[in-house]
Order: sequence, then C-alpha cells, then structure tokens
Amino acid sequence: MARNYFFAICLGLAAIGSMIGGAARPAAAALSCGGQSLVQPFRPWIDPANYVAVQNGSLESTNGWTLAGGAKLVAGNEPWTVGSRADTHSLALPSGSSATSPALCVTLLHPTLRFFATNSGSPLSLLRVDAITTLGGSTLTLPVGLLVGGAWQPTLPVAFLTNLTSPLTGPVQFRFTPIGTASGWQIDDVYVDPFKDR
Repeated sequence: MARNYFFAICLGLAAIGSMIGGAARPAAAALSCGGQSLVQPFRPWIDPANYVAVQNGSLESTNGWTLAGGAKLVAGNEPWTVGSRADTHSLALPSGSSATSPALCVTLLHPTLRFFATNSGSPLSLLRVDAITTLGGSTLTLPVGLLVGGAWQPTLPVAFLTNLTSPLTGPVQFRFTPIGTASGWQIDDVYVDPFKDR
C-alpha cells in the first residue's frame, strides 16, 4: 500500500507573521496575475479547485528551472499523467541536489502549492520545500514544508503564503531539496492554486 504524504508547515509561517506585523492588505478580489490558464488536475483526488501550472511544471523540460547537485530529468512520469497523456518524464532529486522552479506571479489569491512526488530511496529521506521571494529588495527564502514519501502520490496542498510578504503582486519561486542520505525523490506536475481563499 502506498504511504500518504504529510507536510509539516514550519518556520515560514512564523517568519511571515513577524514581518507583516498584521499590516492590512487591500481586498484580494482586486488582485490578479494576467495570462494564467486554469486547470483541475487534482479532481480525481476530490479536489475540484482550479490550479495554475508552474512554467514547465510538467517537467518534460527543465527550461527556466535551476538544477544543482545532480538533479535531472529522468524517464518515468507520475502514473496519472494529469498534465498530458504524452508526458514521459519527471525530475529526480538525489541526495545533495536541489531544483528551483521558474518564478510565478502570485497575489493574495495564491496561497497553496501542490504536486506529485515519490521516494524510492531511504524512508528517512525527507523533501524540503522552500518559497523564495523578495522583500525590500532582498531575497527571502521561507521553508514551507517537509514531505515524507513512498510510492507516487499527489501531495497535500502546501500553504506557502509568501505573497503576504510581497507587494500586491510579485514573483515566487519554489525550491525542492532532499534531506538525508540515499534519496530517491522524484517530483512531477507542479501547480499553484490561485483561488484557495474562497
């Protein structure tokens, strides 16, 4: 039986709370990012929400992604092929590697990230997810989740909320880093939910 995935929402939320200091923001309904196409990739898992794909989030190509430490495309897609039935690849993350997504425009309406993951390596290896944005001209990296995995599964939604530290709209990137030795992590089909506040 495939194990479920569980996220620990960690330091990122506390950091956000201290930085925004309760500052009020305009109504989220007034904010938007143009040109984003909505899809419903997680409907088979009783999640009818609309999502926006991260650029090359299907991981058939890594154009726009920053790979380090041996992260690379490998044969073998997540088995439900939610992006396209023609998809055949995913992104492997061995120990010591990391992968950072292209920037995605977010607003107050973009609080969650969801994707597919598997770990065929050590069960003690975790996958850390960071959100990267800017605040006052400085790069801000916030840890938003730790993933425990087994066979391919869609992750639970990851609340990143990084957009609350940014102006009304702005870019956010996501970095995926295996923690521990003997990692067998792979990720695929990375999406953000733009309407989770409703």
